[in-house]
Amino acid sequence: MLIKSSTTLHKKKWRIIPLLSALFALILSIPPVFADNLVVLSRSSDSYQKVADSIQANTSSLTKVVTLQDLEDNNFNTEGFQHIVAVGSRAADRLYNRITPSQKLYASFLPRLTYQALLARKKDQTRIQNGTITAVYLDQPYTRQLRLARLIAPNAKTVATALGPNSKNDLPLLEEAAKQQQLKLSSTVLQESDNPIHKLQPLIRNADLFLSLPDKSVFNRTTAKWILYISFRQRIPLIGFSQKYVEAGALTAVYSTPEQIGKQTAEAIQQAISDSRLPEAKHPKYFSVITNKKAANALNIKIPSEEALTRKLMELEQ
Repeated sequence: MLIKSSTTLHKKKWRIIPLLSALFALILSIPPVFADNLVVLSRSSDSYQKVADSIQANTSSLTKVVTLQDLEDNNFNTEGFQHIVAVGSRAADRLYNRITPSQKLYASFLPRLTYQALLARKKDQTRIQNGTITAVYLDQPYTRQLRLARLIAPNAKTVATALGPNSKNDLPLLEEAAKQQQLKLSSTVLQESDNPIHKLQPLIRNADLFLSLPDKSVFNRTTAKWILYISFRQRIPLIGFSQKYVEAGALTAVYSTPEQIGKQTAEAIQQAISDSRLPEAKHPKYFSVITNKKAANALNIKIPSEEALTRKLMELEQ
């Protein structure tokens, strides 16, 4: 019986081998599937990965995700990819001249001023002239920020802000946004050599609101803390520019999550696929509002809910 069983198993084994060979041949005959989109993260981080995940979830075409280091290790080989997304400023800077002029480059999750500075310092303007580069900014438009300021302080007359070397040229944009909300803008330019307390204290004291801007040359850790401290002592509502700044003590901010930035980036890719033309570089389309209830209570301000403020801002932009 044992001999018979062994023989039977041996025969079955030889019957299976041709089947496996045929299966392997079939697999090898299937052409490889290439992704249309390549997402390059400036570095491996949670926020960048969330942008990439959102792009993958909101595009109909196949998407591959790598880090900038991965791409460097592969000699910047981007052959076969039609749409390349640089998540973060470092990836955008490195990819600008490394990919072919015909490949579409999407700079995502970086500040507007950083993107504009990147374009200004690139000597090869072919990509700009051909319209094969666009961006989805990380920061919010001034009009949206000041609409939020008006919603939480409807009786305010003046708003103050501090500009730095990177943002000082935006003063006309800020003045126009303030004018639309019937607010008088007062501002100062902070240089690295300035004492921030001496410049900020009178500026904040004489305003009804203070708007913080995402200029790294102004809002470093030390200056950001002093702005929080002075505005709290003067009982002046502080409009932040990020979720973390509100958590640290600012009254409110409008911001966009990595998932929201990723969704808008995916929509830009879909638009380019449908009409072969890249959309213009834009501020975030999707956004959220965060408030600090402790700060509101300390300032004796009755502030609407985050949901109500977000909904109202969306209505005002329609």
